[in-house]
Amino acid sequence: MSMERENNRVRILQAAERIFAEKGYDAARIDQIAADAGVNKALIYYYFKNKRALLEELFEGFFRESAALLVSYVQHGGLDPSPTPEADRIFDDYFSYFEAKRDLLRIMLMESLKSGKNTPPLFKLVDFGGLIDEDIVSDVRDSGLYPSETMNLTMVAEFFTGVIPMLCYILFQDSWVRHFDVSREQLKDYFNKAMEMTHEAYHRTMREQWAEEEGK
Repeated sequence: MSMERENNRVRILQAAERIFAEKGYDAARIDQIAADAGVNKALIYYYFKNKRALLEELFEGFFRESAALLVSYVQHGGLDPSPTPEADRIFDDYFSYFEAKRDLLRIMLMESLKSGKNTPPLFKLVDFGGLIDEDIVSDVRDSGLYPSETMNLTMVAEFFTGVIPMLCYILFQDSWVRHFDVSREQLKDYFNKAMEMTHEAYHRTMREQWAEEEGK
């Protein structure tokens, strides 16, 4: 793909993300996206079959980037009892990426809530199928990310005590600060303490369990 075509494609995706966030996916129209991107509608249909294809491409890009950051975090010792400074930096990048994509996350949440019989898009935040090379997935499982022997338990724990709380924190922090009259610093501190009591407690318990099994 030429540089011009790639630039057009990126502009269209960026415009789609803005329009979906402003109008909502259902109310957004292709001509609005075209106007925002400064292209004609025909060019959008050249790259994308329809509006749904645009949304799925945005989601897929987010899932790939977030999965890569999470895997890198684990590879650098993020799940160890005392994570390395590099692991802490990568997690900060992971969290910052979520914050930067707040509008897309809001759309993702709404689409997940109305998905009906379809798989909610949010599930891809813990289901790496097709996002990460299987050899890499196998390696990080040995480090504690979705180990095969506790796969179902781990995915439930990661989704309901990790992903969803972080998602809600990012999406509702502004409203929470206004409604409960607390500072952002206070809210962040409370949230981190709550995560330590829940999600991090799960990881501590699992590390202790694995240590006991290895000692047998």
